[in-house]
Amino acid sequence: MKYFKIFLAALLLGVIATSCQKEGSPEPDSGREPQSLTFCCVLEGDSKLSIDAAGKTRWEPGDQILVHGKGSSNRATVTLTSGNISADGKSATITVSGITPYDRSADGITSSIYAAYPADAVSSGDLSYYTPFKDSNRPLMAAYNIEDKLIFRNCCGVISFSVSGDYDSYLFSGNSGETVGYGTYEAKIIYKKGKEVAEYTHYTKDPATVISGAVTADGSTLNYICLPAGADFKSGFTIKLLKDEKAVAQATTGTAVNVKRNRLLPLGDIGPRLSDISSGGDQPSDPEAERLARLGQTPIISCYFTEYTSSSVFPTLEDVKCFTHINVGHARFVNKTTGDGGLEIKSPGPSYLTKLAAYKKDYPELKLLLFIGGWGKNADGFSQMAQSPEKRALFCSECVRLCDEYNLDGVDLDWEYPTYAASTKLDDGTYYYNGADPSDTKNFTTLVKELREALGRKRLISYAASDSGNYIDNAAVLEWVDYINVMTYSMGDPPYHNSPLYRSSLTRKRSCEESIEIFHNQGVPYNRMAFGLGFYGHGDGSVYPSSVSYAMAAEALNKGTVNGKSVAGYNIRHWDNVGKNCYLGDASGTMYASYEDAESLAYRVAFVKSKGMLGAFAWEYREDDTSGTLRKALHSLMTAE
Repeated sequence: MKYFKIFLAALLLGVIATSCQKEGSPEPDSGREPQSLTFCCVLEGDSKLSIDAAGKTRWEPGDQILVHGKGSSNRATVTLTSGNISADGKSATITVSGITPYDRSADGITSSIYAAYPADAVSSGDLSYYTPFKDSNRPLMAAYNIEDKLIFRNCCGVISFSVSGDYDSYLFSGNSGETVGYGTYEAKIIYKKGKEVAEYTHYTKDPATVISGAVTADGSTLNYICLPAGADFKSGFTIKLLKDEKAVAQATTGTAVNVKRNRLLPLGDIGPRLSDISSGGDQPSDPEAERLARLGQTPIISCYFTEYTSSSVFPTLEDVKCFTHINVGHARFVNKTTGDGGLEIKSPGPSYLTKLAAYKKDYPELKLLLFIGGWGKNADGFSQMAQSPEKRALFCSECVRLCDEYNLDGVDLDWEYPTYAASTKLDDGTYYYNGADPSDTKNFTTLVKELREALGRKRLISYAASDSGNYIDNAAVLEWVDYINVMTYSMGDPPYHNSPLYRSSLTRKRSCEESIEIFHNQGVPYNRMAFGLGFYGHGDGSVYPSSVSYAMAAEALNKGTVNGKSVAGYNIRHWDNVGKNCYLGDASGTMYASYEDAESLAYRVAFVKSKGMLGAFAWEYREDDTSGTLRKALHSLMTAE
């Protein structure tokens, strides 16, 4: 086994967020000449972890400090000697030559020189306004100057433990797969207008969910695990102890822990908490059992719940119990043209997430997933994000953040579709094309692999897939994805069925049965697919609107109106016994609107069960009527023996 290394890193120093200069961009200030500068490097109260072997409580001979100013090569490394260091070790005087200070006085920023420790943990390249740290499981520090003082600050927290036994290394991980290290750890430390402004944020590059290090197991020596400030373990964490690269014992805590900057969490002797690991390894012995544990209740009965749902029909606990899983959204990219900037949940989605999560108190079996993206331009940002390792890492970090914030059980990806340049006709008659790229399919596979690493082993990953089976390497991603939501709907407009179970004369391109077989022939097992049910259909655009919810169809049948408009004569229910579909039409049998009802759902559920599929899902909750006719029928059909 190769040891994982923690990546605490990159301190964005010296600028506020609105004036932050990126690596390689033009410098905003000029005219200052290189200087010979003398500084007193100060370890003040905020810089101490108050422990001897971790954190930097005193300078020592041989310590190396990197000092940098403005420009790509504007840096110097200083090695401390006993002559540099004060008697108490709390300060050290250094002189550096050829450094050009920043001049940010116009922004009210007093600091002009920045520094980092240890110097050998700093990557090469253009520092610009930040210092990228690398491969270190040790406390990292950064500094800014106030006149002739460089004030150093710790950028991490530390967990300590002792243990006795025949162990030589450890593995540390969060119990919910939390990120414990980064390729970039961004901390803004600014001295502005006479006041320190310190803000610690995570920018994830190469996120790690496991870190490791050597162990001294003599029962008295303390071992230290350095973690990025703010690492949050809501379900606790696990320390596995290894001998010759095999895990042989572990200590686990289920208590929520938040690792704070500049703080030490002393675990003491973890020996009494250790339990044997009979498998002798750190990988799960039964991945399929692990996946089923993540899934919770099976068969899956799922639905999508969007921000378009009126608050007046918000589900009761009885309504929620019709489903085992609910996908809530939409979440979309903040920067849709570049695929970065984080994710945002469309209002009032956040309030719905909170309300639905509250039902877990009385219905703890419920699984809630955040779904991200949508059709056409609503999926903008996916392609650009997936092409960049840095943007993928940020995306994964955002998924973890939102799952933590709203008590969610996973993520459903709704990228419609990789490599497909979907066009949307705008009001002015022109067409808009999303940013698809030929590399999307390969990048999607990479994305879900990295998302699994970020979310860990306890959270779910699913995605919505085209009924064609195109755009995604569906079999390849199953190593990291729990299941696929096959969108066996939106397959035709009148005079064709929206969701034909079997091929008939009213099938446009393919049937649902044919779609499921496409995936199965690609190598996707039936029990890794959920069958898509439309709680809606499509209208002809004249008598009926283009989208016809079940509630509209029921109104048409019962009242002869839709939204107050008469549809008399076009509201006769017809049944296609070959395709197993109902539809609304005139006396001649011409279709004017497709839809689903309890009878058509019964045939689809029977198909799901006959194939041994994982379950079924519905798009979407709000299309049902206020009595919950379809959701109650679906639950009854799926749970019947």
